[in-house]
Amino acid sequence: MKCTIKDIAQELQLSRNTVAKVLNHKEGVSEKTARLVLAKAREMNYQRAIDEGNAKHTNAPTQQILFLARASVNYSGFWIQVMRGIEQVLRDSDYSLQLAMMDDNDIQNLRFPSVISSPSVRGLILVELCDRRICEAALSYRLPTVTIDMPRESEGILGHMDIVTMENKQPVRALTNALIGKGCRDFAFAGDIYTYNIGRGFQERYDALIETLSANGLALNEKASMLRETDQQLMNISYIVSFLKRLDHLPQVYLCGNDWTAIQLMHAIQFLGYSVPKDVSVIGFDNIPESVNTLPPLTTINTPKERLGIAAARCLLERIADPSIPCVYSQYMTDIVIRGSSV
Repeated sequence: MKCTIKDIAQELQLSRNTVAKVLNHKEGVSEKTARLVLAKAREMNYQRAIDEGNAKHTNAPTQQILFLARASVNYSGFWIQVMRGIEQVLRDSDYSLQLAMMDDNDIQNLRFPSVISSPSVRGLILVELCDRRICEAALSYRLPTVTIDMPRESEGILGHMDIVTMENKQPVRALTNALIGKGCRDFAFAGDIYTYNIGRGFQERYDALIETLSANGLALNEKASMLRETDQQLMNISYIVSFLKRLDHLPQVYLCGNDWTAIQLMHAIQFLGYSVPKDVSVIGFDNIPESVNTLPPLTTINTPKERLGIAAARCLLERIADPSIPCVYSQYMTDIVIRGSSV
């Protein structure tokens, strides 16, 4: 039985208009609602209904680009915007976009969704899948592949797939130097840099902070830093509150690996009765939509998410047209967005 937008709306007790906006990647729906709709659509095999409908129209694209993302509440706000950029390019092509996700168990067991073996899939875009083993395993399918961000350990990847990423160090250095100039001396980092799926981006953000502090005769507050916490822990307010309670004092500045971590950390700091930014400045990375709606609004570093998607799609279409061209490594500049969460 085919699944329709109406079916999904009834299951979630949402309006058909809301569900349609999410599935067509339109703005105007909260990220929380978007995640619920996408998860339910996946559960109800909504894409299968689309594919069957397309098969009835001779003019509909029969070739697909597989958008393979990590199934995590932390990142959906990022990759939904990347997807918009990809669709801008594919709109005028002979390809449609197919969404598939891998959860942590899938990643650890190198278990790819079955659709990757479909004859209609002609190319692969990886988003938030930075485990080196996953990237290497993806290459075994012999599909033209682009990864957005990349594994920290790039051996076996460079020269074998195209890479589109963001510049991570320059804005971190600039913000850190600016805060030091305002008298800040006690810095901590919040973000997992040790587990299997951490990309080059997180590592470079951390490295840039360490390097800038060292250049100014300072050292990272390691006791206050959260470097080995999982995504689940960093999204758990109770866990963060307990962590902060164990500290002798809070640092003056928390630089976070992404906006979701910064938002949860800011809520935990405020729950304990401290003021942001009077007591602690909090800085994120990515500039997801939620970052402007916090209280105070979050200082962050903007990643051009749609441009990353556009670049990835163009790169992939060129690779499909001519597999012999040299592999691409392209990097988009990021920029600082000063808001109320930093001094």
